[in-house]
Amino acid sequence: MFVTSVKPAEQILQTPPAWWPSYFEFKNYTEVFQIMPLFEYLKNSIVYSLTTTIICVLLACFAGYSLSRFRFKIRNASIVLILSSQLIPWVMSIIPFYFIMQSLKLNNSTIGITLAYSIWAIPFCTLMLKNYFTSTLPVEIEESAMIDGCSRMRILFVIALPISIPGIVATAIFSFILAWNEYMWASIVLSETKYKPLSVGIHDFIGQFGVTPSVSLFMAASVITTLPILLIFGFLQKYLISGMSDGAIKG
Repeated sequence: MFVTSVKPAEQILQTPPAWWPSYFEFKNYTEVFQIMPLFEYLKNSIVYSLTTTIICVLLACFAGYSLSRFRFKIRNASIVLILSSQLIPWVMSIIPFYFIMQSLKLNNSTIGITLAYSIWAIPFCTLMLKNYFTSTLPVEIEESAMIDGCSRMRILFVIALPISIPGIVATAIFSFILAWNEYMWASIVLSETKYKPLSVGIHDFIGQFGVTPSVSLFMAASVITTLPILLIFGFLQKYLISGMSDGAIKG
């Protein structure tokens, strides 16, 4: 993808294909910013993804900790309900979600996008953190803290969450990537350019200019879209791997 994005136009469709460009055409990157409002799309994607991540991590921390530590009447039923929700394809909820957002006048809005993303991501994030708290956080530490006079809320913020940083980071990365890559819902509810994320903006770019005559520009836009995820994964890879593996030990 990167090699194609810096190829000269005459080498992209030549026969036989040139696997390596004779020279690098970096002007494709500057040109793609001039042709389409890529900065606006990038800003929208960052806002949607970060907002979704914050909401999901906050709610999943409280819900996951509650399911892993407290014993209440509907605990098992709640876990089964959350697991069952993962068996239903999220695409099936798009139509009812659309009518709900339309009735609330949340189409073409940041709230409508992030609310839907959060609702779809929270169940899985809750299961991830519930499993992580259960498998990696010793109950004895919390019992010792309670003997010393710590409340449950203080134990959560002072002991449980700092110990569970890898699991929280893994959950945050999952919710961020889900929101960053999502296309279908955004393409349905967003019609104004000022609200569109990168995934929808690039698709509009294809439809407007055509793939064949603008392959290098399309690839340059795709590299720009993929780069933030690669950087996040590269910096937080160790937390992601340990968080996913530790959380999968025990349900």
